[in-house]
Amino acid sequence: MTQISKDAPARSSAIVDSPKVMIYLLAAVGSPLLACLLAYIVIVAPPGDKNVSIQVFLACLAVLFGIVSVMSFNVNRKGYVINVESDIFEFPGGGIVADSWLSYFTPAFIFQEFKRHQIPLSAIREIQAYQDTSIKEEKDFRGRRRLRTTEKAKLDLSGDFGAISFTLWSKGKRDQLHSAIVSINKMGDPMLRR
Repeated sequence: MTQISKDAPARSSAIVDSPKVMIYLLAAVGSPLLACLLAYIVIVAPPGDKNVSIQVFLACLAVLFGIVSVMSFNVNRKGYVINVESDIFEFPGGGIVADSWLSYFTPAFIFQEFKRHQIPLSAIREIQAYQDTSIKEEKDFRGRRRLRTTEKAKLDLSGDFGAISFTLWSKGKRDQLHSAIVSINKMGDPMLRR
């Protein structure tokens, strides 16, 4: 078993990816409001209106989207919890890499986004933080082509548990999580521990 640094600044800390949590919160609040608005429009619609079935369908979709948003908000609101005393790293699901191609079809892999997972801190053997940049060509409202750049803050962990890839919406939170794990596990350059 590897030695974990007990001189870490805190015994337990949480790092919350605030932009992601706020988007899920807004979606969780906005979707039921949209569903209520559509239901009200259906109620006051004159009899025989052809758009009623479309509005009922859209209201059902808004409710379903609201349920998924509430579940995602509930999983992500706690953030990434590092507990040094218990040797536990707890994180929201969605980043666990499949072991084989059959894993993609298991319910546990499909619905991993809606539950929190735990791994031992001492099991983390390798950590890598990087910026994933993608460039996409699109047209603006005048028909002119332009390039759009999207950057994602990524953090990859691997060890006895397998591999996990996190996409954080905030580069600062990614760096904070990276440095906390590195300092607690006493990892040096190149962030490998044997």
